[in-house]
Amino acid sequence: MAMKIACAPCSWGVENSEQGGNPSWAKVLVEAREAGYEGIELGPVGYFPEDPAILASSLRVRGMKVCAGNLHGDFSSPGSKQEILVKARRVIDLLSAIGVDKLIIMDRANTARDAYVGHGVIAPRLKQEQLQAMISTISEVAEMAAEKGVRTLLHPSSGGFVAFSDEIASVLNAIPAERLGLCLDIGHLFIDGMKPEEFIRRYANRLEHLHFKDVDGQQLHNAMRDRCGMTNAFSKGLTRPLGEGSINFANVFKVLKDIDYQGWIVVEQERSVTQLDYVKVDMAKSRGYLAEHCV
Repeated sequence: MAMKIACAPCSWGVENSEQGGNPSWAKVLVEAREAGYEGIELGPVGYFPEDPAILASSLRVRGMKVCAGNLHGDFSSPGSKQEILVKARRVIDLLSAIGVDKLIIMDRANTARDAYVGHGVIAPRLKQEQLQAMISTISEVAEMAAEKGVRTLLHPSSGGFVAFSDEIASVLNAIPAERLGLCLDIGHLFIDGMKPEEFIRRYANRLEHLHFKDVDGQQLHNAMRDRCGMTNAFSKGLTRPLGEGSINFANVFKVLKDIDYQGWIVVEQERSVTQLDYVKVDMAKSRGYLAEHCV
């Protein structure tokens, strides 16, 4: 089990490249490297420079690698399809130009589902025609990426319409493994009432990328009680440095060893862009935890 450790801009509060208050991408690179990380995801489309020469040079100077690109969108909304495809082309072209072969796609949190985080039994589901439209959009992105040698990975995510066990299965059953792989997020699985180690084992043959976050159990209880949604929950401290929350990582490490996982582990600790004072300290804690317990 030889794993590579990366991080993601969401740990610096970067959820949208156009939102005010984002730290500069250069600051994120510097702090990530100083916290001990060798890789980073690109985050929302447009956050990092889209000129391949500039991006490659900036990474090389700081001794960093891009481990994957990201495409977050309203995949469950047919009206968003063209916007998603335009953004997909941008990030796929950039990944191809800098020699990165993974694109992580996620149906982001939406108003219909955000209040049902952790409530899998009562959360509303897509109608069949909506589900098929989402699967069609995902398939088109995956095909577009494959033409450029980029592998598309589905990221189930709390607050979106691919979050609970039945929804994950619906998408993976509809799109063959040769076209769509999987990125599991340990924290999102836990938040939505699933055991991460069970899903790692269940989908080991499609698992190619992992997101690691720890979750404060009391804050999760509060978020589920108050139906406050993911953004508010993150700003209230839902995620913690690895080892300081309620997730049993010993079980996760054991199953990763059992399946001989070889991909990237990407550490995340989402927060508001107004809460950046302790990002580097917290990210260093998580990196140290992995060094002590996993690699």
